[in-house]
Amino acid sequence: MLSFLYRLPPRLIFGRGRLAELGEHTAPLGRRALLVTGRQAARAAGFTDRAIASLQAAGVETVLFEKALPNPTVANAEAGAKLARAEQCDVVVGLGGGSAMDCAKAIAVGATHDEPLWDFIIAPPGQEKTPATAATLPIVCVPTTAGTASELTPFAVLTNAETKDKAALFSDYIFARVALSDPELTYSVPPDVTANTGLDVFAHAVESYISTVAHPITEACTQEAIRLVALHLRRAVADGSEKEAREQMLIANTLAGFGLSNTGANIMHALEHPLSAHDDSIAHGGGLSALMRAYFPFVAEAAPQKVRRVAELLGEDVTGLSEADACSRAHEALRKLIADVGAPARLRDLGVDRAMFPTYAEDALRYMAGALGKCPRPADREDLIRYLEAAY
Repeated sequence: MLSFLYRLPPRLIFGRGRLAELGEHTAPLGRRALLVTGRQAARAAGFTDRAIASLQAAGVETVLFEKALPNPTVANAEAGAKLARAEQCDVVVGLGGGSAMDCAKAIAVGATHDEPLWDFIIAPPGQEKTPATAATLPIVCVPTTAGTASELTPFAVLTNAETKDKAALFSDYIFARVALSDPELTYSVPPDVTANTGLDVFAHAVESYISTVAHPITEACTQEAIRLVALHLRRAVADGSEKEAREQMLIANTLAGFGLSNTGANIMHALEHPLSAHDDSIAHGGGLSALMRAYFPFVAEAAPQKVRRVAELLGEDVTGLSEADACSRAHEALRKLIADVGAPARLRDLGVDRAMFPTYAEDALRYMAGALGKCPRPADREDLIRYLEAAY
């Protein structure tokens, strides 16, 4: 008997040119917005000025926080929260990739709660984790990459620079009220970032599809996301102005986000977070790409029919093949996709130190146990180290 929960609160506004509607959709939520972006890309592309113009035209005053880091830290988000309080902002707009949107979502919590932000993510010793409340400022998210789907999820990933931990603030209160997805904002994303973020979409989709808590709705969304990545990522990397490829990758990102919001990720994300927590030069999508080569061999025995289906979605004919051969086809198809888009193929490509493998495994078990628990194959410390070795 089927029994599951499906939730997706954000109002999704999708289409080319719809950034112009930002003010219209923000004004009902607040009259003084903290606009959170990264340090360069959004301004250089003209998106920051266009967003401010739309907000102002709708009567929304704008305070700019242009300091979101590529891997946002607790201190980074707390600085934004301090500014939001000082300026009496009543709505937060995240404009950028996943880092800017995650930073914005954390700021929305920090601006209205007195507790340290990290206490919302990992509980202090001997205490319960602090829950976000309805006091959280309303959030609007505008993605500029087809990658993290942060505009659709209840997660905000932050790094604790002191402890070298990287985990997610998780709360229904940080679902964006509005997700405004304009494919035109992705046209200027450079090829390497397009590749890394596109493989982040794939990771979200495949981990959600193979998750132990997947259900018919998430499976339908994530299968289509996998198919779209296989069809369009190479084209989006080769020619960033190819409108159909960019649009379809943003659709794939959206569908993967529908799955991720309801199932979470599993072993790839559980290991990537420690990697980029210890080395913030590692882009999230690049870390996932390097970890992918070990994924299908690791889960194949526990989820053979799903791995077979992924092979088909990647364009492979697996009719009559054994489960082992179908897994090999999925593995090779993914390896070729990674090579074709020029993404990191192995952990060694990222300069990862093998001596750190025990630390990464222990960190994953310590604070990413929830994600590990959704992998169809359980993993202990030694399993995780072997996974990392296979990805090296």
